[in-house]
Amino acid sequence: MEEDSSAGITPLSPKWRHAIEKRMDDERKLTMAAVDNGAKPKSGQFWNLSGTFLFCVYAMTALGLGAPVPHTIWGRTCAALYGLLAVPTHIYLMVNASTCVVVNVEACLQYLRKRNQRAFLDEKTPVNCSRHFETSKPSNNIRGTISFCLGKCFIGHGLPVAICFYYLLGVVAFGVIRTKNIMDSLLFPLEFTTAGGLEFVESSTRVLYGLYIEGAMCLLAYTLATIRRYGSDTVTDLANNYRLLVTSRYQDS
Repeated sequence: MEEDSSAGITPLSPKWRHAIEKRMDDERKLTMAAVDNGAKPKSGQFWNLSGTFLFCVYAMTALGLGAPVPHTIWGRTCAALYGLLAVPTHIYLMVNASTCVVVNVEACLQYLRKRNQRAFLDEKTPVNCSRHFETSKPSNNIRGTISFCLGKCFIGHGLPVAICFYYLLGVVAFGVIRTKNIMDSLLFPLEFTTAGGLEFVESSTRVLYGLYIEGAMCLLAYTLATIRRYGSDTVTDLANNYRLLVTSRYQDS
């Protein structure tokens, strides 16, 4: 009886081949269903200390694209409550801090310009002491240099240069130093998403990227505050028509 059953199913028989193909097809369907539900063949770890820190930065800055999502209902509820509290608070702090920096930079520029004008008028007047003239001239040059640098870097064309430099800093820090190829280095933010392989990124790199995102938000807030205060007439009209920004002048105390 055993000889008849073993003779009926052999490695070369159609029944054995059909059984193997059916089993392989079932495994393929189960694997595809598991991947569709979020399973990965080589699963990493999202929710360690560094991953939680990066998730808090993502939620606080409202950059939820590609961020890991808690799997439990309590985790998602806590994340939603945290976002409701953190996002408005973070935006409020960024707007006020950037506005404070812009106003203080302008006050510093006005102070330096007044000192330069006063020193220029003093140079025109006859001075009996030549030593005073020799010591005041280098200080005037220093104040003029500081005023020029502040005006260009914090108010003028230095902001686009700072944005480009900050992006290149991220390319070097998160791409070139980590020996990534050119495309992965240029598109380094995609690696810090769930689809890009965030679970395999080192913990220290996650923390540094979270700080990098926070610095980018500070730079963006300062740029918007500068546009609101020193925007051209075209930008002002566009903002007023579409209510993009509050372009009213700040009242300096």
